[in-house]
Amino acid sequence: MSELLVRAATPDDSRCIAHVHVQSWREAHIDQVPEALSEQLDVELSARRWAARLRGETPPGAERLGDTWVAIVDGRVVGFSSAGPSRDADRPETDAELYALYVLAAHYGTGVGQALLEAAVGDRPASLWVLSGNDRALAFYAKHGFAPDGASREDDRWGGPLRELRLTR
Repeated sequence: MSELLVRAATPDDSRCIAHVHVQSWREAHIDQVPEALSEQLDVELSARRWAARLRGETPPGAERLGDTWVAIVDGRVVGFSSAGPSRDADRPETDAELYALYVLAAHYGTGVGQALLEAAVGDRPASLWVLSGNDRALAFYAKHGFAPDGASREDDRWGGPLRELRLTR
């Protein structure tokens, strides 16, 4: 069994995070989003944005993503998570929000996602947004105490619209 290391991300991780972000998005959402949307994902652009975020900068058109952690297996970044204060105007009963949790499909079910969730929000109350119909993610979050709170939104930043559900615990 390979050893899993989870640590705070640094600007040097930006390219690896971008790769995981793009690849895992495509793997997780292959039948849920238009192919044209997945084709818009750009590792180079994402790497530049992640480098800026991890240096504490917020590039134009990008949102700050709080604290970020990477999961490393056999010397390779295989997942990442990011969390910070809730960005929702109606702030659910918690101020913490899980902004992102992405794991390469080859590492599903290995504990990587759980370790990244633990690093990001621990067992404290938190909220997150997930694509409606992403049954794997919904089951993962339910296993960790998250449930839909009735809030939903349409995200059309990608030419979408993509329906998202808010989960809280």
